[in-house]
Amino acid sequence: MVAAGLPGDGNALAVGAPFEDGSGTGIGSLPDELAPDSGAVYFYARSAGTWSQQAYVKASNLPEFNDQFGTSVALSGDGNTLAVGARFEDGSSTGIDGTPDNLAVDAGAVYLY
Repeated sequence: MVAAGLPGDGNALAVGAPFEDGSGTGIGSLPDELAPDSGAVYFYARSAGTWSQQAYVKASNLPEFNDQFGTSVALSGDGNTLAVGARFEDGSSTGIDGTPDNLAVDAGAVYLY
């Protein structure tokens, strides 16, 4: 399963990789294989007809086994805002910027960048 987002101008692309195994957090962490199926998103930009990877994106809280960050991906029309779904994230927080925990098994979450 691959999710992708492409804005209206077609010069950016976000590709979800929900089964990626890296344990880093946020944008630009180093890939490893320590958190199976935690998920990631790869962000690409096109300039002069050439695509290049601009960012490796992980959840802003600690990625954990089977969170599947990147199950769904959307980009705003101008490509400046990225929304990423983590289908099986376990946090029980509600609203925006809740305190991370693992009290609601497979509750899911959405992250905005």
